[in-house]
Amino acid sequence: MKNVPYIVTAVLIALTALFAILNKVWEGFVYFVLGSLLLLALFWGVWQTYLYFTEYKEERAEEFKFFRAKKIGEGQIAEKEFDAAEKEYLKLFNKSILKDKIIKWGIIAFCFAIAAAFLMGMILY
Repeated sequence: MKNVPYIVTAVLIALTALFAILNKVWEGFVYFVLGSLLLLALFWGVWQTYLYFTEYKEERAEEFKFFRAKKIGEGQIAEKEFDAAEKEYLKLFNKSILKDKIIKWGIIAFCFAIAAAFLMGMILY
């Protein structure tokens, strides 16, 4: 499953290159080029969204375990106290990873913005 994005990307880039070369034969192939690039951008937007809701959430749960171990290991707080105030520490942890979440959603928004640009290119060409 981890090779799927690379295979799809390689196939769509090869199709895009083929259609770009064939564009010299018939000008209508520009729509195939833009369509291939639109599909590529949509694929990556959907793939990044899928990864965010599956793997990214699991990674954050693992990082919270390390955050917990670090707080307890440094001697800042006892294990029982941490467990009693886990919601507050979860909020503190979520504040520390806010920048990473914003970057992930920015990447997703960028993919869909690129897809919208290719769609507008197809409409306005």
